[in-house]
Amino acid sequence: MLLFGFLLFKCMDTSAQEFKVNASYAYLYSSQLDKAIQTYNFTRPILTEKQPLLTNGLNASVSYIFRNDKHIKHGINFSYAYFRSWAENKNFSNQLNLHVANLGYLLHYENPEKCKGFYSELIVSATSSLLYKVLNDEPFVYDETLSKSFGIGGAVQLKLGYSFQLKNKCYLSPFLSFAYTPYLFSPNNEAVINQTKGLVCRNWTEILTAQFGLAFHVRR
Repeated sequence: MLLFGFLLFKCMDTSAQEFKVNASYAYLYSSQLDKAIQTYNFTRPILTEKQPLLTNGLNASVSYIFRNDKHIKHGINFSYAYFRSWAENKNFSNQLNLHVANLGYLLHYENPEKCKGFYSELIVSATSSLLYKVLNDEPFVYDETLSKSFGIGGAVQLKLGYSFQLKNKCYLSPFLSFAYTPYLFSPNNEAVINQTKGLVCRNWTEILTAQFGLAFHVRR
C-alpha cells in the first residue's frame, strides 16, 4: 500500500493545488485489542509490570488536493500510524508493535470569505494493519512461525484545522481529527498477544482514534 500510494501521488503532482504533510500524536481505542491484553495480564498474575494497552502512538500523513475554484475540493490522502506497548519484567521484556496504514479519498472544505483560515476534511479510506510481538528484543516465534497478524478494513475520518500563512505559499496549521474503523478483519490479533485464538476475542475489531498535531501546506 505504501508503494502504491507513493506512485499515485507522484503521478498526480502536476494537477495538485495543495500539498500537505501532517504529523500528530494519536490515541487509539479498540475493544478487542484491549480485551486480549487484559486477558494476557489476568492469566499471568506473576507479572510485576502489567502490559500497557495499545493506546498511544504517532501518526504521519501526506495529502494532495487537486485544482478546483470551488470551496469543496477533492484529493488523496495516505497516512501511517505506529502504536507500541512495552513492559519489562524479571528475566524478560515484552513489546507489541501495531502499524496502521490508510489510503483514501479526501474532501476538503474551506471558505475564506466566511471563516478565514478554518478548514475541514472528510477522508474515506482503505485500512491495513500489522501487529507483531518482540520478546527479549527478538521477534516472537510461535509454532515455528513468526507471530504476526494482518488486518484489512475501512475507515472514515473528520479533520478540523486552522491555517496560518508563513511566507509566500507556505502555511502551518494545528488540527484535530477523529477517525472510526467500524470493521477491521484481523483474525490473529489474539494469537499474537495471548497465544490463544477465539477464546476471548472476535476475528475482527472496531477502532476509534483521535489525533492532534501540525500540518505544513504548500499551495500553488
